[in-house]
Amino acid sequence: MTKILVVDDVITNRTLLRQTLVALNGYHVVEAASGMEAISQFEQEKPDLILMDIMMPGTDGCQATTIIKDKMGDDYVPIIFVTALSSEDSLATALASGGDDFISKPFNVEVLASKITAHLRIRELNQQLNINNSLLLRLNQRLMNEQELIEHFFESAIKQSFLDDAFIKYHMSSLSAFNGDLLLAQRAPQGGIYLIIGDFSGHGLTAAMGTLPVAMIFFKMVEQSASVGDIAREINRQLFKLMPVSMFFVASILELNARGDIMSVWMGGNPETYWLNKDGEFKGVINAKHMPLGILHDNEFDDSSQVLTIENEDKFYLYSDGIIEAKNKEGELFGEQRLKEILLSGKDDRFDEVISQLKDFAGEDNQNDDITLVELTCQSIAAAKLPEDKAIDASALNWNLDTSLNVEDMRTPNPVSKILKMLNAMPYLSRHKGVLQILLTEIYTNSLEHGILNIESINKSDEENFVEYYKKKDSALSALESGYINFNFSFYADDNKYYLKIRVSDSGHGYESGNSATTDEMLHGRGLSIIQSFCEKVSISDDGKTLEVLYQL
Repeated sequence: MTKILVVDDVITNRTLLRQTLVALNGYHVVEAASGMEAISQFEQEKPDLILMDIMMPGTDGCQATTIIKDKMGDDYVPIIFVTALSSEDSLATALASGGDDFISKPFNVEVLASKITAHLRIRELNQQLNINNSLLLRLNQRLMNEQELIEHFFESAIKQSFLDDAFIKYHMSSLSAFNGDLLLAQRAPQGGIYLIIGDFSGHGLTAAMGTLPVAMIFFKMVEQSASVGDIAREINRQLFKLMPVSMFFVASILELNARGDIMSVWMGGNPETYWLNKDGEFKGVINAKHMPLGILHDNEFDDSSQVLTIENEDKFYLYSDGIIEAKNKEGELFGEQRLKEILLSGKDDRFDEVISQLKDFAGEDNQNDDITLVELTCQSIAAAKLPEDKAIDASALNWNLDTSLNVEDMRTPNPVSKILKMLNAMPYLSRHKGVLQILLTEIYTNSLEHGILNIESINKSDEENFVEYYKKKDSALSALESGYINFNFSFYADDNKYYLKIRVSDSGHGYESGNSATTDEMLHGRGLSIIQSFCEKVSISDDGKTLEVLYQL
């Protein structure tokens, strides 16, 4: 029930108002005979509205109103003066003390009723506003807590990342408090480095939320020396399950080997990557060949990677689309061509020059997307120090493993992955999974395509030739009636060093031993140069039907 405090030093006035208020709407009426009593009753009774007389002995209505208004805080309790004063100056003074309205004595009942109704409505709206403000305050506090959590996560991820500027230079600038771009790098247990750069669709907190599962998967799988394809597949699997349909992650995942001369690349939806040599000369463009992560179901996903043969101090430039889609005041795009021209300008500080020209072009306050630029310099990278409990005791681990692929095995998708699962079960080899996948894939591909199927190599950079090549391969494999590819793996120690010897023989026409050094061969990573770059020794025997390699762990 609505409670009204009536303040008047004359009892007949209070009685009249009480009777009127009860008759009007059954209001609950509380009385006070002085200003001090009004203050006390306000604190005890907490009325919804006050009808206040002005002229009272001691603390008058104006003084009491000032004190009561101060005690209200954020609450709003309307005070209507009921007064015989008619002077405009007196009424102005009364309202200045904190009163919200006034009505003259003798009062008109209908006017009194309408004023009470109006001010009670204002009080109700004020209470609702306070409730909403309180709710917004709690939501804002929760958002601030979430922001602090995300910021803490980003800082932790950056600290965990291997971002030595001798290898990696980077610039990241977010459009909002939360960055939808992600950059992570980590040294591999056996040497070399993994790097992932990506951009979640959207901006702000929604985009940033996806970085948590990506980072957890990335660091865990690098620790296991997973291949870039396996990392991409696992991230895709988790994002597909966790994220809404409208969210996806364009990403480039790279692995540079310990010697700094082989790079594996998986790219899904990202802008092209530029490849320069140590003198700044253009060597090639690496284009995305896959869909962004989080879109395809696992059985539709393609985890195949590109393998590049590189040279010491080659540089790769990776970036998010926030750079090429940056606009100036006229709406002109910064664009890929402008970026490429800066990178090929011959300047030693080309990385800093891109950032400087981007800021000059778009202006400091005209950023319209998250921006990331990375310069990766390829060099040999020592192995991360292994925990003592993972030290290899070679005397207890010497072993041999034989397996063979028949025609039906060769017709199944990616039989190499099945062999890798067996090897990963052997102690300590899991740390070399990424290298072994590339190595075995190259060995198997050459044995199958050039040995068993006797298909001649072609320039696969030409799309028509590429399609024709694999049509020929599928046709020859379908027609194949007999054949085998045998694998022998042996692990042993020699002079405090540990080796995996791989011996592969097939029933075909002989291993393809040509070692091409053309740009296309380097770019597409085919031929013995890939195998030789990983291994201590490579030998071919039995008229080219047997290949033996020695890989140091």
